[in-house]
Amino acid sequence: MTRERCVRTDAVRRVADLGVALLLAATVGGCAHHAHAVGNVEPPPAPGVVGSRIATMRVGLPAAQTPNLLFTCARPADPPHLGTATYAPDSLDSTRHRWLRRASGATSDSAGVLAPDTLIVRTFGESIDEEIAFERGELDAAVFWPGELSARMRYDARFRSPEMALRARGIVACVAAAGDTLGVPRADMEALNREAFGGDLLPWGELEPVSASEAPARYTVDGAVPGAKLIERVLGRVGRAGGTRALKVVYLDQPVVAKDSAGSSWRTPGVVPVFAVRMPVMVRGPAVPDVQRIGVQALAELAPCAGGTPR
Repeated sequence: MTRERCVRTDAVRRVADLGVALLLAATVGGCAHHAHAVGNVEPPPAPGVVGSRIATMRVGLPAAQTPNLLFTCARPADPPHLGTATYAPDSLDSTRHRWLRRASGATSDSAGVLAPDTLIVRTFGESIDEEIAFERGELDAAVFWPGELSARMRYDARFRSPEMALRARGIVACVAAAGDTLGVPRADMEALNREAFGGDLLPWGELEPVSASEAPARYTVDGAVPGAKLIERVLGRVGRAGGTRALKVVYLDQPVVAKDSAGSSWRTPGVVPVFAVRMPVMVRGPAVPDVQRIGVQALAELAPCAGGTPR
């Protein structure tokens, strides 16, 4: 190899080595700068979580006009709230499904503290449509009126059994004739709950001691109750023949409180509470911890119906 060629080759090598050195220096410097920057920035929050609250929850509800067996809606509910957390409609959402948590207002209860920043609420005129939306993964939780959820959905192996949510208002009672101080036949009421409501109603005996009676009875149902005919058919089938007592089944739009509590003015002689209104709530697996933290009762109170059948 000639001297001139060797000189050129050495020059090329030195340039190449210099380029590699510069590249390494830039890379190391960049990594050091990046490491320094990362050390001074808080890591992003876990997906879907803002502080102690989840970012978004999607809830399905029966529409105000959706019929149920116990009452009709006196009027649509006010804007949604979860405990003490209130929401305002998202002005950018033309569907009116998206609600944004109001920044103002103190929250003192666990539901209010943990309620999501964004609440997406969809209402369904038919329960089957709500079930389909839940199956498709379009909802995190789906709330149904008592007896509305299909047996297929209740026992679908893909999902958990429904969570049961006690409503703050709503009582099924039996009104006895004057002077009748006997209790209501327990077996008849258990059959009614099972056959007409899928076991959704909460027996009053789980709230406070009640007296039961084995004396057979004949039943009528208040005509203001939308499911009066179905309820009468069930009770006519399960009731024992020969009953001479007359009991009338009514729905009371009253708070579910103990006998001696404020708000128990409906407790008069002859009015015997037999059930409190409880609603099944289907919850998708990933949302179960969030729903349990907020409280399934708070979701049940979202159901868009205020008042019910006045009585």
